[in-house]
Amino acid sequence: MTPNSHHRDRGTAAGALWAWFTQPYDYRWMADFQNSRPTGKLIRWVMTILTLNYGALAVVALFSDGATRNAAAIGWKAFLVVMAVAVAAAWIVKPFPGRLGVVAFAVFADLGTASSILVNPIADAILTCALFAVIGTFCTFFVSPRWLVAHLIFSVACTVVAAAATYRTGDVDVASLIFRTDVVLLAIAGVPLTSHLLVTVLTDDARSSLLDPLTGLLNRRGLESVIHDVWLLGREEDRCSAVVVVDIDRFKAVNDDYGHEEGDAVIVRVAERLGAHMGRYGVIARTGGEEYLAVVSTSRLHIDALIHGVRRAMRDPDDGVAVTVSVGAAILHASSPLWEQNLDLVTRAMRVADSMMYEAKAAGGNRIVTTVL
Repeated sequence: MTPNSHHRDRGTAAGALWAWFTQPYDYRWMADFQNSRPTGKLIRWVMTILTLNYGALAVVALFSDGATRNAAAIGWKAFLVVMAVAVAAAWIVKPFPGRLGVVAFAVFADLGTASSILVNPIADAILTCALFAVIGTFCTFFVSPRWLVAHLIFSVACTVVAAAATYRTGDVDVASLIFRTDVVLLAIAGVPLTSHLLVTVLTDDARSSLLDPLTGLLNRRGLESVIHDVWLLGREEDRCSAVVVVDIDRFKAVNDDYGHEEGDAVIVRVAERLGAHMGRYGVIARTGGEEYLAVVSTSRLHIDALIHGVRRAMRDPDDGVAVTVSVGAAILHASSPLWEQNLDLVTRAMRVADSMMYEAKAAGGNRIVTTVL
């Protein structure tokens, strides 16, 4: 789909809905975003508490009147409790997951809830379906529109089946049953769907203001919004932090000799290789025409290898236009006394790294110059 046709499609309600449903979802960006901010830890703790609560409900339901208490039901409930504890522990000790992790969690929660409906008292079946609303909230923020729709179809189907089973008992009049079912359906389907649509629009607008349109990396504004959190996170986890400035050597000659289109391709290629090499250790931004800045944290043993690997990451014998880079880096160890001096260490590290990059460029380029603050 071309950009123009994409905008035309959004001109109608159906087109906007289809664009929402088919758009890609950046699981990696979401994971990086959550792992680079203190609120990410808070969200993981909330997920831990909710998951443990689901496990507790499975136990409590066994003591309800009308609950199935045969060996199979008790064994399945025990399995769900063990899984809930294991998943809750993973939320605490592991970083925020990527695509596989969040989708697996949503599927686990859906199937666990649905299986609970089968062994819980029939009188509680529709009420149990209300738990799908909690899962829907998770899906609203952390999975793609397609997975959200899959969750909604599954949860609505479970609710309809639960309503039919309740009707067959003859214990609830039709009007009350319709009322209860509709309330649950509004909660589990209406809220997540409308919320996801709104969140998607707001997220797209927010991200577009923080990203460089050519490379998809953070721009200066986007970098400023996360750099301090990433920098401090390294210290909290007792790792070395570093600011790394990368500049493409003799880039003007690339534009002059090959044209601006090829120059843009070089900028994108360097951005992709930087992301592949350093992206998992922090954040990367395009801060100028041919200049990039990365804020990373890793172990003391690995930090030098990570920085010095930038030049190798740029090499590919199949490149039509081969370029080199000059790299400057300022490193701060977790044990450095500078942390205690209430200095603006991020700004200082950025200035020092920039100075190191110019030193590398002045020495002829294709070099790496580092210093420890």
